Amino acid sequence: MADTLAPPERATGTPAPPRRRDRLMPAVALAWLVLLLVEWAADGRIWLGHLVGIVPPAVFALVPLGLAALAPLARGAARWRSLAAAGLALVLGFGQSGFDPAALWRAEPRPGPDAVRVFAWNTNSWNQLLGTQDHFYAFLRAKDADVYLLHEYQHVTADRKGKLPVDDLARLRREFPGYQVAVRGELVTLSRFPILRQPAVGPARAVPPGADWATEYRENKVLRTDVLVGGRAVSFYNVHMPVWNSMPDGLLSAAFYRHMRERFAPRRAQYEGLEADLAANRNPVVVAGDFNATAAMSDLDPLRERLDDAAEVSTDPYPTSWEEGGWKPFWRTDWAFTGNGARAERYAFGAPEKLSDHAVQDLWVSLPGSG
Repeated sequence: MADTLAPPERATGTPAPPRRRDRLMPAVALAWLVLLLVEWAADGRIWLGHLVGIVPPAVFALVPLGLAALAPLARGAARWRSLAAAGLALVLGFGQSGFDPAALWRAEPRPGPDAVRVFAWNTNSWNQLLGTQDHFYAFLRAKDADVYLLHEYQHVTADRKGKLPVDDLARLRREFPGYQVAVRGELVTLSRFPILRQPAVGPARAVPPGADWATEYRENKVLRTDVLVGGRAVSFYNVHMPVWNSMPDGLLSAAFYRHMRERFAPRRAQYEGLEADLAANRNPVVVAGDFNATAAMSDLDPLRERLDDAAEVSTDPYPTSWEEGGWKPFWRTDWAFTGNGARAERYAFGAPEKLSDHAVQDLWVSLPGSG
């Protein structure tokens, strides 16, 4: 019987054969980096790019950090390739993550005595679906804001696919004596200060006088109200941008993608109209509302470049506003910005007391010449 031959020993200095993880780790890190670059190229340019809005923005920081943590499982050059790809993805994508590490050491803001308090909120079809009207109005009154920017002044049909007008002005005026009221479509602005004018913004400029409510609803997604504060005009922009998706239809349905394609151009027109109006406006400005956009989406980039995000004074390192009452909120779709001398002094999201799936935005603003 022949002797069994032992496998020859590897010569000293001969590199070990590559393991599966040595090939897998850099491939996964590189794939994430490529996916990030593809998303950058698509978002804001083609309608499919809006799919990034489904992803919780935190993913853009957590995934590359996780890949970097796993990189040591690979050896030699594969480890360094993994770390390099993960590090580059973190640098490129962190601005889309919604994280604000500086909030961890930011002091609790203390608004000055002349600060204007602004309350912005998506009312969830004017409280048609949750709570009671008494609770709803008591909740609003308790905020004691100087300016209220309210969205979804509407009801929905039984199948929740259609929109219906609401006529609640009599109660609004009764509940908020001394306030002036501006209404366009689904947007309501209440102001303790005198309202000077309400210039139409974007597509709403083409709406003829006496248009039906459905047209007003569709075209008026930005309500600009110029009010007199301390002897000067200040522009408050009440914003509710069209939603880009139809989540109830489901990601696997043709209706979901048809909705995305059909909403892309009208939504873009609303954003461009807001950006153009802001570029021409020299008043101090406060812009707040439900933008139906997350930190991961490019829709907000021009606003974030022109104006100051109110979250820069927040003490929350990862502010979120939706979906309240269901999942733990992972998305911030509600935003507030200031500019032209208006400055956020304090900004926080508050619980909607089960009246809406959106958190409320509480904002204190200082204006030029105040204080």
